[in-house]
Amino acid sequence: MSKLESAKSAIEAEISHARQGLAYYQSRIEVLEQTLAQLDSIIDLETTPPARGRRKYGQTTSSRTPAKRGRPRKPTVGTSSTAPELPPTPSDYWLGLITDTPRSAAEILKSAIGSLGFDPTPVQVKKLRQRLPPALQSLLESKKIQDSGSRRERRFFKA
Repeated sequence: MSKLESAKSAIEAEISHARQGLAYYQSRIEVLEQTLAQLDSIIDLETTPPARGRRKYGQTTSSRTPAKRGRPRKPTVGTSSTAPELPPTPSDYWLGLITDTPRSAAEILKSAIGSLGFDPTPVQVKKLRQRLPPALQSLLESKKIQDSGSRRERRFFKA
């Protein structure tokens, strides 16, 4: 009889464990459904065009204007209205800055900044800095340039 009672208690423990798991997943589903509903309402707000017509006294318009791709344009810190835009930087642009003499990525970035013909803003320098590594990787993969060293000692030069 003790085997039957131990089997009964094992089954009861399994049922208790299953109910706890069921309660966990039900609460998880509720949280996820609430999050999904919030995202839907945010998406609806972004895609709804602004109302046209006269504004009431004291009502202001949104400072966010739609960008070319439909995303809200974010104000950038450190940009100047007098600074020209960055030129396109395809791989040929970066290839023209790489010489036969091995140079680090920082040195290539400095020569890119110098070749602009104007003083870039900190945001523009950051953008150039972000464009450099993928361009160098692309040039390395196409075997137009070579590299030596690793990490801080890595130098790039024409093949």
